[in-house]
Amino acid sequence: MNLKDFEYVKAVAQFQHFRKAADACYVSQPTLSGQIKKLEEALGVTIFDRSTKHVTITAQGQRLVDQIIVILEQTQVLKELAASSHDPLKGKINVGIIPTIAPYLLPTLLTSMKHAFSKTQFSFIEMQTAQILSALDKGEIDIAIVADVPDLESYHKSALYKEDFLLAVSEQHALASHNEVALKQLNGGELLMLNEGHCFKEQAEQFCFSAGVEVSNQYKGNSLETLLALVAMDDGVTFVPKLACSPRGGINYVSIAPNQQRQIVIATRKHYPHIAGVEQLAAWLNAHKGLHERLLSAR
Repeated sequence: MNLKDFEYVKAVAQFQHFRKAADACYVSQPTLSGQIKKLEEALGVTIFDRSTKHVTITAQGQRLVDQIIVILEQTQVLKELAASSHDPLKGKINVGIIPTIAPYLLPTLLTSMKHAFSKTQFSFIEMQTAQILSALDKGEIDIAIVADVPDLESYHKSALYKEDFLLAVSEQHALASHNEVALKQLNGGELLMLNEGHCFKEQAEQFCFSAGVEVSNQYKGNSLETLLALVAMDDGVTFVPKLACSPRGGINYVSIAPNQQRQIVIATRKHYPHIAGVEQLAAWLNAHKGLHERLLSAR
């Protein structure tokens, strides 16, 4: 019985398929199946019912699978603790970052951040919030830069900054000359949104719903840049986080009343051994003048 066998069991339980589990573990199917069979014999318990077309977990097996997952999680904690040192963020750090932040924040800060944390090798991965949280749980990433949502309650969070939402309209739009627009004024218009899975979309829909504003189904994009291209063509309007409001031809940005904001945080697992380093990074991001200058001037 060893940890590799436990990883095989976890993979089969996840995929409910021996070949897919073997592919995910980078071993042959006979190797994976043989090791799991040996583990079952050693424990005297049948974990997987192989008599049907689809792999199912037995009642006794489910209890073992649940405990195996706990053991693997705690093993990861031990590895992370062993890797900790006096340098809070030394070595390679994988950072998940949502698409409505990454292309606007990273170009502003990446170079100076590398200089400030010279012993850290940052690797940034752009993902939606649900994917980021799953990757955090699995230890695939170490840190997340995301908008604060209720699903983050079980993670360690450090606040970075609050960001206003603005309305992007074409220069030809009736609202283009306004300094401020009430949400109710958007009713009946073509309000463009991102696809499902983007937390920015969920937040925008929430305050639209509270104001009684209907959202257009004309087009749902995967990126803000696509929506802004449509706005420039006067094919609708959309909400934009302030950091993304750089000058663009054909687009005006208008303030929203009442003011709508999102809180950006840096998050990690509560047992992550480098939390002090994460808080140090959060403090640096918070204090870095380039970020605040960009937030204040991005109109």
